[in-house]
Amino acid sequence: MKSQLLWTILGAVLVLMLGVAAAACGDDDKETDGNGGATPGADAEGYYSDVDRIQNALSGYLDDLQEQSQDAYGDPEKATVSLSAAKTAGEEAVADLNALEAPSVAATAHTDLVSGSEALIDALEGMLAGLEGIEEPGQEYSDWLGDVAQPDSEFSLAVNQLRDACRGMQDAADNSRVEIVFQCPI
Repeated sequence: MKSQLLWTILGAVLVLMLGVAAAACGDDDKETDGNGGATPGADAEGYYSDVDRIQNALSGYLDDLQEQSQDAYGDPEKATVSLSAAKTAGEEAVADLNALEAPSVAATAHTDLVSGSEALIDALEGMLAGLEGIEEPGQEYSDWLGDVAQPDSEFSLAVNQLRDACRGMQDAADNSRVEIVFQCPI
């Protein structure tokens, strides 16, 4: 039971960190307005292309990490390693996102995506702090898992914040007229 819960939590963390930068997966060709003028998507095309590049780099890394983490879910020490790696990958993706200049149509969504991602990284730091001193599976480890899974936990609140940011990014992409499919992983 507890390894199933940790699998769910860690799997969600890994997939969510993948989604930190997964804003562009579709066709981001420049559209025109029919009169030869570029639509708002023309300004956003490079931005979404860069976000897609970040996503692709992070995707391969996190896929490998998730495969390596399959046996970590019943062991606090291995869970710590997996959470630390996910946190590091998320920090790198956020740094890459921060380096982008978002077009005006995506400025608020970009800020929200970065903020949501940072909230998740903070939650991972809290999860790692909560694991300090827990060396063996047992009641203390089960209690930690239960705390993380609560709807009002820092992790759960960060997930909800990032979900909202994902929806905002999709709205910005739709408004930019750049055809992308932004799928929030959680």
